[in-house]
Amino acid sequence: MKIFALLLILVIVSGANHHHRLNYTKQRSITAVMAEVEMKIKSHSPLDAVLNVLTLFRDSVNEEQVNHDQIFNVELRECQAEYEFRNAEIQNAKSTLRDSNAQLSTCQYSKQRTIEQQQVNQQQENTFQQHLNTILTTAESESAYFKRRSRQYEDSLHAIDEALTILEGISFGYRSFSELSKVSQRMLQTSFDINKTPIYAPIFNAFIQLATQGQSIDLSSLQQVEHLLKDLRSAIQEAYDQFTESNAQSVGLFNLQKEKVNKVLSRLQGQHERQQVKLDKFSACIGVQSAVSNSASSKQQRNQQLLEQAQALCSTFQTEYNYGTQARRSEIQLVNQLEEMVKQRFEEVHEEKIMLGYSKLKY
Repeated sequence: MKIFALLLILVIVSGANHHHRLNYTKQRSITAVMAEVEMKIKSHSPLDAVLNVLTLFRDSVNEEQVNHDQIFNVELRECQAEYEFRNAEIQNAKSTLRDSNAQLSTCQYSKQRTIEQQQVNQQQENTFQQHLNTILTTAESESAYFKRRSRQYEDSLHAIDEALTILEGISFGYRSFSELSKVSQRMLQTSFDINKTPIYAPIFNAFIQLATQGQSIDLSSLQQVEHLLKDLRSAIQEAYDQFTESNAQSVGLFNLQKEKVNKVLSRLQGQHERQQVKLDKFSACIGVQSAVSNSASSKQQRNQQLLEQAQALCSTFQTEYNYGTQARRSEIQLVNQLEEMVKQRFEEVHEEKIMLGYSKLKY
């Protein structure tokens, strides 16, 4: 009975040290083994029969350890495969995140540069548009001035022609000086209009002299006035021609300037359209790369969490394996101690039997 009391103490201590271990064979019980050993000893079973009970128990523990080793090796391989997969996914996400952020920064920088260039382009376009408006306004004003001054030159020429006609009529006696006086008034007004009053002075003086002669005017005086009128007409016509030519040159210059400005505006508008295409492209790039970056970041976080969960689970596998292995070692150790005790007890019983037989023979 001393053997079983000592074993019971060992079982209690073993159970206290490994209360966290997993029981992989719920049918196996060291207490039941001890009870069976005790029963066999009480029934005087042979030593082999008693030891066989312990051997079967030890074999069961060893078999369980082998099975657990196999399961644990499978778990280790699965954990390692999971680690490699999750780490690869994390590295892939990091690489994608790095590349997408770099591309995102490039697109954001390029978009900002394009916006700044577009603003400069717009300022230039506004400046040239204002210049074009100034050219058009000036050309319109010059055109109105040319038309007005052309009418004034034509009125001057018409008045001179009318004066020549009246002067011819006076020489033939069917026109009067009163008519010439009315025409001279129009001539005076047109001389003011075209700013040519000085060159009209000789003809106005000639008209005054004719008026002072009255009815005694001679033909030579009329011819002299006619000559002055023709000279005046030639001078006015020449001035009119020069004015027309100058206006034509101004119109040509205006048209040339307008053409140049229109070309610049066309180029600036083309640049604006190309810049807008770039802006749309960079905006699309920013949208895509932002989505890629967010997706990669989420992927990295998700796989990092799964990796940590896998590490925690695999750590649990390792802990369970360690506890289970240690518990089975304790069981084997306990069975070995029990086996030694049983052998020792059987040797003591055998010696007691020999001594008892010797005593009987002695007496």
